[in-house]
Amino acid sequence: MASQAAEFDAVAYAQRELVPLLKQITAATAAEGQTDQTFYFQNLLEGIGQATHEGDLIEVFFNLSAANFMGFDYAMPVVILLDQLLEKAELLSESQAVPLAEKH
Repeated sequence: MASQAAEFDAVAYAQRELVPLLKQITAATAAEGQTDQTFYFQNLLEGIGQATHEGDLIEVFFNLSAANFMGFDYAMPVVILLDQLLEKAELLSESQAVPLAEKH
């Protein structure tokens, strides 16, 4: 079981599971003319794209968790995608919490 946790690649997971949702969110916000939202999520997308190790994802997850507190008025399609994105991000966060606890 510990070897499975050690083999987990957070960056690969983020790129595989989160990037498609972020692309959908940026497309939806752009279609709605919400340039501030598009810019915000595009930055998150770029952060994941530039990540080479799990430490690079910390700022992305901090900003992602703040998405609900930015004062944005999301269209319903974006709300649905954002909920899916946050759920997948939470799974990633939980998977990373166990190995860190074992290290301390």
